[in-house]
Amino acid sequence: MLFLGRMLVPVITGPDLAPAFNNVTPALTGALAAPYFMKNKKIYLINIIFVSILFGASAFCRTLPQFYTLAVVRGIFATGATMLPVLILITNWFQKKRALAISIAMAGSVIGGSLLSPVIWGWIEGAGWQKAYIYLGIMMLAVLVPLTLFVVKSRSSDRGLKPYGAEDGAEKTDKNSLPGQGMGEWNPLLSELRRLPVFWIFIAGALCVAFVGAILSHIPSALMDAGYSPVFAASVASLYLAIAIPGKLVLGDVFDRKGARAGILVGNIAFILTPVTLLFITHKPMVYVMALVFGLGTCIGTVTNSILTSKLFGAEHYAENYGFVSMFTNAGYMLGVPAIELSYDVTESYNMAWILLALLGVLMTAALLYAADYSRRRNEDAATGIPAPAADGQAV
Repeated sequence: MLFLGRMLVPVITGPDLAPAFNNVTPALTGALAAPYFMKNKKIYLINIIFVSILFGASAFCRTLPQFYTLAVVRGIFATGATMLPVLILITNWFQKKRALAISIAMAGSVIGGSLLSPVIWGWIEGAGWQKAYIYLGIMMLAVLVPLTLFVVKSRSSDRGLKPYGAEDGAEKTDKNSLPGQGMGEWNPLLSELRRLPVFWIFIAGALCVAFVGAILSHIPSALMDAGYSPVFAASVASLYLAIAIPGKLVLGDVFDRKGARAGILVGNIAFILTPVTLLFITHKPMVYVMALVFGLGTCIGTVTNSILTSKLFGAEHYAENYGFVSMFTNAGYMLGVPAIELSYDVTESYNMAWILLALLGVLMTAALLYAADYSRRRNEDAATGIPAPAADGQAV
C-alpha cells in the first residue's frame, strides 16, 4: 500500500498548471492535520476521495483562474493523500530499518512517474486531456480506496503486532544509530522544539534541502541551453530518475546502518557535486557524471528530511513534528524554482545559480550535521541523567 500510494504521488502533486498553490496549501494544512493521522485512517481516506474527485474535476476547467482555484482546493487535501500519511504509517510500523522502509516507499514516486507517464500520454492522445483527467481520478479511487479500507492499519497494534524491530530494542541497541533511539529515545513535543534554537537550525537546513532540490525542474532546460536537443535532455532526465530508484535505497540503508551523520554526508555531498558538474555540461561526458551524482543527490529531497525528523526528534510525536517541518520544506521548493529562473533571467546563464546552490548545499550540510550532533548529545545525556545541552550551550 505504501509503495502503490507513492506511485500515484507524481500524478497528484507533480507538474501542474498551478505548482505554487499545490505547495502552499499542503504546507499549511499538513501541519494542522498531521496529528490526526495517528488516530484515524478515515482522515486519509477522506483526503484520497477528495483529491481524486478534484483531480477529475480539472477536466471541466476552461480558464487559468479556474485551474488555480481548483489547485488551491485540491492542495488542501493533497498532503493528507500522499506523503504525510505514508511517512506516519512507516514510523508507526518500523523501529528497525525505518530509513530503508521510507526509502523504498519514496522510490515509488520515481517508478510511478516512469510507469504512468506513457499511460497518461496515451490517454491524452487517444481521448484528449479532459478525459485523461477523469481517467486519472477514477484510477486513484479504484486503487487507493480499497487498499486503504482493507489493507492499511494505522498501527501494528491494530493487527496485534509490535513495530518491526521492537522485540530486540531496535534502534536503541543498534550501535550504528543515534544513541537513545527506540526505547528511551528523546521524544520532544513540538511546543518544546519550537523553543530550541537547534530546531530552527534544523528547519533552515531542511528548507535549504527543498530549495536546492528545485534544481530538478531546471536541468532539462539547462541541457538544452547548453546546445543539446530536447530528445537528449529527456533521455538524460530518464537516466538520473532511473539512478534515483536504487539511490534512495542506498541512502536509506546508509541512514540505518551508519547513522544520521553518514546519511547526511553521503546524500548532501552527492547533491553538492550536481551543480558543480552542471558548470561543465558543455563537455558531454560531464553530462553523464552529472546524471550519476544527481541520481543519488536528488534523493535528499524525499528521504533526508523525513528520516532525520524521526531520527533526531523521535517517533512518538512524529506526525506533529514532521507536519510542521513540511511547512518549510514545501515553501523551500516553491521559492527555489522561481529563484533559479530569476537568476537565469538576470545573468542569461545558469552558472551563477549553480554556484550559489553549491554554496547553499555546504551551508545546509553544516546545519543538519549540527542538529544531528545536538540530538546525539541529548540522547547520551538523557541516558546518563545529565541535563541536556541546549543549542546555545545552556542546559535545558
